[in-house]
Amino acid sequence: MKSELQIGPDDEVSDVVANSEAHNVRFRVDDTNRDVYLEFSSREALYEFGKSLMGQALYGPQQRDLYSLVQRGKLQVVDGARLTTDSSRVFVFCK
Repeated sequence: MKSELQIGPDDEVSDVVANSEAHNVRFRVDDTNRDVYLEFSSREALYEFGKSLMGQALYGPQQRDLYSLVQRGKLQVVDGARLTTDSSRVFVFCK
């Protein structure tokens, strides 16, 4: 994981995160108090998600939809995050 961050409009997720389902995130909402939890399995998963948000802030789009995607039995990375199958769907908006 890099300690310096350079973000371009066409950045791809790192090979480390892309090639291992061990790097994922679970978003969940506590129905009792409406708290939102972002539970990252690794610092690499958090780093790639943060990088994705910075790319959105710098280059767009104004909205993003993050969801769990399984293809051929494997969780996929969507916009910098691999969401677990039990994760809440997340919508990110910026005006």
